[in-house]
Amino acid sequence: MRFSDCIKEERLTETGEKDANKAQELLALAAHKASFWEEVDDKAPAYPSLFVEGHYEIIKELATAILCLDGWKAENHDCLFQYLVEKRQDLELDFEYLAELRKLRNKIDYHGIKVSNDMWKQNKMRIQLIIRALRDYINKRLEKDHPLPQ
Repeated sequence: MRFSDCIKEERLTETGEKDANKAQELLALAAHKASFWEEVDDKAPAYPSLFVEGHYEIIKELATAILCLDGWKAENHDCLFQYLVEKRQDLELDFEYLAELRKLRNKIDYHGIKVSNDMWKQNKMRIQLIIRALRDYINKRLEKDHPLPQ
């Protein structure tokens, strides 16, 4: 789905309000999930599909936080990422890889495919770099747009 289709079908809408509080909550949720996956990292060889899916969810939470900061809302993951492609080129992410990761997550969730441990190991670093880039971007935006009182 293209950005224009997301807008036309109202799967991507402006909320009229930038929500830094919700973005902070999503950032905290993503950190909580990341902490869990770090804690059980030794289990990855037995459960690589869960690791791919779990890390994808972190990316989704962080992408949603960016939309909250910008005053937008997405009804599905495709439009969520289309927003980033269209409006957040400054993130300098591999958007094609994000689309492939979304498709892989859907195959896991909706078709029951299993990911091999080798596939997880080959993608782990790339996924973690995306998470770090999104997290750092959100933190910078929050510091810039909503500094803490001194």
